[in-house]
Amino acid sequence: VNVVNYITVQAGPDTTICLTDQIILRTNTIASSFSWSPSTTLNNATIKNPIANPTANTTYTVIGNLGRCQATDQITVRVAPYPQVNITTRDTIICYGNRVQLNANYTGTEFRWSPTNALVNTNGLNPLAGPTRNTIYILTVRDTVSGCPKSVRDSVRIQVIPNIIVNAGRDTMIVPDQSLALAATASSGNQFNWTPSLGLNNTTIYNPIVQLGNDIDSILYRVRVTDAGGCYGEDDILVKVLKSQPDILVPSGFTPNGDGKNDILKPIPVGITELQYFRIYNRWGQLLFSTSQQGIGWDGRYNGIPQGSGTYVFVTQGKDIYGKPVFRKGTAVLIR
Repeated sequence: VNVVNYITVQAGPDTTICLTDQIILRTNTIASSFSWSPSTTLNNATIKNPIANPTANTTYTVIGNLGRCQATDQITVRVAPYPQVNITTRDTIICYGNRVQLNANYTGTEFRWSPTNALVNTNGLNPLAGPTRNTIYILTVRDTVSGCPKSVRDSVRIQVIPNIIVNAGRDTMIVPDQSLALAATASSGNQFNWTPSLGLNNTTIYNPIVQLGNDIDSILYRVRVTDAGGCYGEDDILVKVLKSQPDILVPSGFTPNGDGKNDILKPIPVGITELQYFRIYNRWGQLLFSTSQQGIGWDGRYNGIPQGSGTYVFVTQGKDIYGKPVFRKGTAVLIR
């Protein structure tokens, strides 16, 4: 027979929970029977470790019995409201490069937006967001004063329409009164608008005809391509008016190193309506490259093999806007 003089009951330290949360009341004792009060917010008032779900500050009293021995203790469970957060900006679709303001309100002492990339004023409650890809922004709020230890969140999704990549073409040269078709391309969108309209036969198509007189030195045209949602991309092309006879210009050298700059040796027709041929020879007279397509050039390879640095001969011929042949011959330096 185990005889004890007395027993103790320890209900645990006072604690704080958030409103609507539950807590297990963990009692430390050797008692074998229990009585908790008040019992209305307990799942079972006669067990050692009941689950409490109070809606207001509550002091629970537990009585423990072991035979004729009895002990009692109390624990106060404080109930603190959750902080509140509400992002008032709805899920939004924006064009690439645009921004949207994130508006929110909250109750609490601390807030934090995440992710912070593409946010202007990350420490402000209503920052500007300019993501370059679809992003879900989360606003997390805590209240370090009320006692509720948990944070709450709200989120908003910003969908980004991909960037519309526009290519107006390479800068070019024409002679006075020459007609030249521009040709813009775009990754998406089908509404074209060229500015200024001077010298163009149509400003709302992708390939307007430009014709400029002797009184114009050059014009920088800008084309804007817009999609059905109103997003757009832009690019420029410079058209120079060469105050001379039609010609076929060829650069004096090129550097085919793959950096995207001056990698291709190609003719620049000025006042030429038809390129009949453009050919490249090495010093021994071997034909390395030939084309009759405008805009196509030599990448410094022969049968896929890079050719060495040095001087190469070109010959080219075309037909000008007057129907006359234009022939040019010269050398260009390949630099590696």
